[in-house]
Amino acid sequence: MASELGPRAMFVAGGTDLFPKLKRRQFDVEALIGLDFLAHAVRRSDDETVVDAGMTLAAASTDQELLATYPGYAEAAGLVSSPPLRNVGTIGGNLCVDTRCNYYDMTYEWRKAAGFCIKKDGDICLVAPSSPRC
Repeated sequence: MASELGPRAMFVAGGTDLFPKLKRRQFDVEALIGLDFLAHAVRRSDDETVVDAGMTLAAASTDQELLATYPGYAEAAGLVSSPPLRNVGTIGGNLCVDTRCNYYDMTYEWRKAAGFCIKKDGDICLVAPSSPRC
């Protein structure tokens, strides 16, 4: 499906960043492809520790393996956002999240009134007007 639809399809795991952007009409998509099949555990071998992309931030913050070997990582996962978002937000999603922007992360009507930015429907970055990219 992803190869068929290209940019008109988006992947979603927890959706804590994607769903608000969809509500603000920042993306035009025809399909959402669920990633709830992703592994969501911590696996340790002799020389490495792997945190699966589907693991929620809340689970990472309380995982005994992470607390024992990487306490800073576990603590950081527990400090992200609020408990409801940590309960569904995933490690993989947080690695893939786009940069935040005070101009782009607004409703369609707000963006239309302020002038569209280069990320969506415009030709200029409102934060760095002389830059060819955000």
